[in-house]
Amino acid sequence: MKRNLSRLSDEALRDLFEDLAIRQGEAWDPGDPETVPRYTKLYFEILDVVTELQSRPGDRRRILIPLLEHENWQVRLKTGTYVFALVPEQARRTLEWLASTRVGPVCMEAGSFLGAVDDGMYVPT
Repeated sequence: MKRNLSRLSDEALRDLFEDLAIRQGEAWDPGDPETVPRYTKLYFEILDVVTELQSRPGDRRRILIPLLEHENWQVRLKTGTYVFALVPEQARRTLEWLASTRVGPVCMEAGSFLGAVDDGMYVPT
């Protein structure tokens, strides 16, 4: 479903980001052949929300920073990767903790993200 994100407030975009991240985490089921398409679709929906926030005056991704402490690990993961350029130390702490849990795809994605940053293969913007 394509949304007109430009009409949403910053707070509504934050809430949508949170909802999509939770849904993405719930979508992961290695035994289900539809897992990857569902997960990927939600990835791009999350990216659209982040792109909209970033395009606003003053880069409104900052509204996501409190989500680094969210109870849902997938929300923390997505927040950490998308606010890393804004608050690298805080985002790194969250991502390092997630990687250290060794639980599910969240730990692998957090570790891969940090590895790519540390190796210079990815530069957060």
